[in-house]
Amino acid sequence: MKKMIFALLAAAVIIVTWTFCAYAQVFTTTEATNGDCIYIAGNPDMYPIEYYDPKDKLYKGILPDLFEQISKRGGINFSYVNASSSNIQDRLAKNNQVEIVSAHVRGEVDFLSDEVHIVTLENEGKQIDICIGFTSIASDQLKDTVISSIDSLSGEGMTRLAIENASTVHTSDFSFWMLFMTIELSILIFLLFLSILKRHNTQRQALEYELADTMTGIGNSSYFEYRYQNFISPASGTLYYIAYIGVDIKHIVQYYDAALSDELQIAAAGEISEEATERDFCARVSDGRFALAFEAPTIEFAKEKLEKLLLRLNGLNSEISVRFQAGLYHLESSGISCKQALFNARQGYYSARESNELYVTSDRELLKHEEYVLGLKKKLWRAIENKEFRLYTQYIFTGDGKKACGAEALSRWENPEEGTVFPKDYIEMLRTAGMIEDLDFYILEECCITLSKWREDEKRNLWLSCNMTEQTLAKDNFSDRFNSIINKYDFNRNNLVLEITEDAFTNNDEQVIGNIEFCKKAGCRIALDDFGLGCSSFKDLVYYPIDIIKIDKQIVEKSKTERGNHLLVGIICLAHFLNIKALCEGVEDENELNNSIKAECDYIQGFLLARTIPVDEASSDRDITFLQQ
Repeated sequence: MKKMIFALLAAAVIIVTWTFCAYAQVFTTTEATNGDCIYIAGNPDMYPIEYYDPKDKLYKGILPDLFEQISKRGGINFSYVNASSSNIQDRLAKNNQVEIVSAHVRGEVDFLSDEVHIVTLENEGKQIDICIGFTSIASDQLKDTVISSIDSLSGEGMTRLAIENASTVHTSDFSFWMLFMTIELSILIFLLFLSILKRHNTQRQALEYELADTMTGIGNSSYFEYRYQNFISPASGTLYYIAYIGVDIKHIVQYYDAALSDELQIAAAGEISEEATERDFCARVSDGRFALAFEAPTIEFAKEKLEKLLLRLNGLNSEISVRFQAGLYHLESSGISCKQALFNARQGYYSARESNELYVTSDRELLKHEEYVLGLKKKLWRAIENKEFRLYTQYIFTGDGKKACGAEALSRWENPEEGTVFPKDYIEMLRTAGMIEDLDFYILEECCITLSKWREDEKRNLWLSCNMTEQTLAKDNFSDRFNSIINKYDFNRNNLVLEITEDAFTNNDEQVIGNIEFCKKAGCRIALDDFGLGCSSFKDLVYYPIDIIKIDKQIVEKSKTERGNHLLVGIICLAHFLNIKALCEGVEDENELNNSIKAECDYIQGFLLARTIPVDEASSDRDITFLQQ
């Protein structure tokens, strides 16, 4: 029966281990050396697990033989130091003279950073735990190496060293065999434990690598979701706030360089991670975007915390013109998913960017509006296909404000369920969804249709401006689609004006510039929208084929002041020197109209003179005088 148990134990040991071949040695010295060894503080009095043989001046027993097998198979040198019949494990551990404290009773050796239980013995009716310990100088890599080497020791080798030690015992006492089998079984359990620990460490390291953001060193979006799902409990969920923090990385890369973008994000990650306390967590969820989950007792406290963090982030580099902004969302319910919480916080961030605020709280009112917008987005795909977008126009007048000489084409979405939807609620969605070019070309064709109709009535001399986004102008098939549309209709090409924004030029995209020049050669005119807001508008007047500048309404509004009026006059004079027409847009009162006329602008546009109307609403034309040539 005893032999059967022994055989089963030996077989179990063989099954749970793997063979690993190498060569090294186990030394026994009277003092520590500077060799490349793992130093062990042995126990001279724990026969047969480990004991000191004064005759051979060596440590012997199951554990020394175990270390020897590991040494031979794992390529690790071990050295028992200060070998003698006295147990000085505690002193060696205290002075950090060894990495490993071998067989010892749990709790009898201080100054250990880790202990691993190997066997439990019974002495005078008491259970005694025998352990192997590691001191603080044992690195994590060393611990992993030792554990891995023990784990890879073959069952055959383990069984042999146990038998060899058993053969040195001159007794047939049954209690020894029971002790032996207990030790065998405990070693088996120990190896199983180490195997599980190794797999756990490997999985943990793989998980940490998978969840790390390689650029900044903090977590990535997967890490944020992992922490959210595993560390926010139903009891604490409503204490948490989610801050979605971002900066316009595209602008930084475009106007500065990519290296500055990386440096800024690394520095920002440091600031955000320092803000996170023990129960908080943060991550870089995408390029230039960070998420921070933190606890706060009140919304006021959360706002103050976020505002201080944003001020520090915006102080990282005073040379750049963009700034960090954020959305803040309170987890009102513990049942909200991580995806939904981030989405809600992100809506606040987008709102902050749109309103140019430092941060915006994603409250119920804001989220309700965003839900409405999201619903519209899902319907956009159908809207373009079904031609639900309707062309609107706002007339443009001569420099004296008396006669309509042109018009700007605008769009409205006539949604069957929602009614009329304005551009602010769908233009950006179309950009994000990659559908903006479909709307651009759709409106271009509507403009061509309109101009061909105007040839037959009193509006035959009016020009019509059509907005073209940078994304559309960047397409390599732009010229083909443009030609295929305008060539279907008969109208004066000079009456078609393509209205573009400054971004189309500042990106210095050869494809964009080439497509603009293609339109110019086709006989169309080019207008630069929102002139005066950007920093490179003046050089654009020299470098690119611009026929008309549309002076931004903010400059027109400031013309009510003396300096603002001088600026308006100066811009118009500069345009005229360059043989470029000037249009004052956003004129909404008599002062702005008079200032625009006195500044000798060429064209005037604004609600004071004409409202935005459907292109086919003929009844609104009765009060308009059209320019006749």
